[in-house]
Amino acid sequence: MKFSSATAALLLANNSKFLFASAQVTTIVDVVVNSDIHNTLEAAVLAAPQVILETLSDETASLTLFAPDDTAFGNVPEDYLNNLLTPEWSSHLVCLLTSHVLGARVASTDLPEGITKAEAVSGEKIVVTKTAASGLDEGGVTVDGVRVTAADIAADNGVIHSISERPILPSCVEGTGIEKLQSMPLQYLKLTTLIEKAGLTETLKEGESFTIFAPTNFAFSKLDKYIIDFLNEDMDALAKVLTYHVVAGNAYLAEDSSLTTVEGGSLDITGTADDLQVNGIDIAQDNLLVGNGVIHQIKEVLIPDDLVLPDPPECTGFACFFQGIPCFSGSAMVETRTMGKVPMKDLKLGDEIAVGNGNYEPVYSFGHYHPTAHSKDFVELMTKEQGSMKVSKEHLVFVQDAQKTKSVTAGSLQKGDRLVLDTANGDSATITSIKQSATIRDGLYAPFTPSGKFVVNDHFVVSSFIGGYDDQPEGLTILGMKLSFQWMSHAFEFPHRVVCHYWGQCLNETYDENGLSNGWATLPLSFINTFVFNESTTMFKPMILSIMVGVFAVFNLIEMVVFQYPSAMAAVAAATMYLANQKKKNANKLKK
Repeated sequence: MKFSSATAALLLANNSKFLFASAQVTTIVDVVVNSDIHNTLEAAVLAAPQVILETLSDETASLTLFAPDDTAFGNVPEDYLNNLLTPEWSSHLVCLLTSHVLGARVASTDLPEGITKAEAVSGEKIVVTKTAASGLDEGGVTVDGVRVTAADIAADNGVIHSISERPILPSCVEGTGIEKLQSMPLQYLKLTTLIEKAGLTETLKEGESFTIFAPTNFAFSKLDKYIIDFLNEDMDALAKVLTYHVVAGNAYLAEDSSLTTVEGGSLDITGTADDLQVNGIDIAQDNLLVGNGVIHQIKEVLIPDDLVLPDPPECTGFACFFQGIPCFSGSAMVETRTMGKVPMKDLKLGDEIAVGNGNYEPVYSFGHYHPTAHSKDFVELMTKEQGSMKVSKEHLVFVQDAQKTKSVTAGSLQKGDRLVLDTANGDSATITSIKQSATIRDGLYAPFTPSGKFVVNDHFVVSSFIGGYDDQPEGLTILGMKLSFQWMSHAFEFPHRVVCHYWGQCLNETYDENGLSNGWATLPLSFINTFVFNESTTMFKPMILSIMVGVFAVFNLIEMVVFQYPSAMAAVAAATMYLANQKKKNANKLKK
């Protein structure tokens, strides 16, 4: 295909300041403009964004251009070439042209024999092959499998090698979006499987151009199983969700905008070029160009607002525990000794985090560590002065009641309760409002520290542990003694703490499919569910709990004597023995 002379004349007039800026210097653009066989390339360069013309006209540059002639462009579908001239395809045109440019002057005589892999200005890797030392007379130089028909056309800012069979075809103009997704199963297998199931594969192959917001396999794993099951069974709902991820045409993302999907809904693009979101969901990778459109990788599945989802199923037995997994969101902020403030999802075993009063303690374990999980059973506690905190309803937080600090389950709190803050004066913040059923979508984490507490979101002092009974949010009364869940849970953790903290043997701790610490969390929780909370053992609860409390008391004593205050305990023991010995000596003197 060859563009009309009228089109070329108009483009030349609009860009004449670049073409005739210096009569003494002949740039690559000058050579292309004055060539009788590169008219289509000339029109494409002039139709592209200004940066292409500026780059090829730069008198101080040193470039190599593999220049497709009119015969080469004639082997590309005419409709596609016409599309490339339009603003809607500008990024594709830039990618195509810069894939023909090397950032250094490379003459054919500079090429070694054999295969050379070069990186084009676009970032595309192209293969240059030289099979004969005698050069072009025997067709010895090819680029991207295409023979160079005229080499070493000199310009003051570089060199041009002409090609005639076809242009170089980089990935940005080759293939379709669905084919690209199918070629990356480690990232998009779940998406392409659902597209195939909905019968949309051929549509996405044959359409003129589409923009696909592509959720990864990881994104689909964040959906509740009952939603996945629903989409696999209801083809209309599945098609609605999938087409909600598709926009007709090329949507190059760079700034705030609103897009209309094939499904008919709208997508709001917000943020900056380096940190874009679609409907509040992070875009992990944007503007991946393919032959028939654009792909944007997203971290969550988009659900249309008007899609009616089924109610979540009722849980039974131990499974109920996991609907409101007792931990914190991955975005909850903690203060570390060495890294400053970081989201909880960035914590590692051994990191020291603030626990209050200027003290730091290591994270010796994660009772729960689940980057892919989410929950709808959190509560958001809001205060006027210190902002908000999201926490699962079973988690223990510290509140100020008169002059007493106590730990209670977050789900039991009410407006007006005062949350303990990390201040030297022991200040507290009054809860001004509570949002029930807050959603967490960025992973669930339960860090354990030796003291059993830490500070979240700059101010709030919280526990590492959970409570067990909604009607007794502060603890249990056993054998006439009122014992807090904080004390019971901390004592229950003693063996875990000894091995992981005092002995430092859990730095490679592993987690099961639910994110629970293997052994340290799975076995105790199974025990608690089976022997403590199960209704069939109601009559045995007082006995079991009484035994546990006795064991807990022994654990606390051992920890103080052996690990926390061994010197003080040794001094007390020595003093006691000394006094006993003195008493015995005095008694012997009296006998005499």
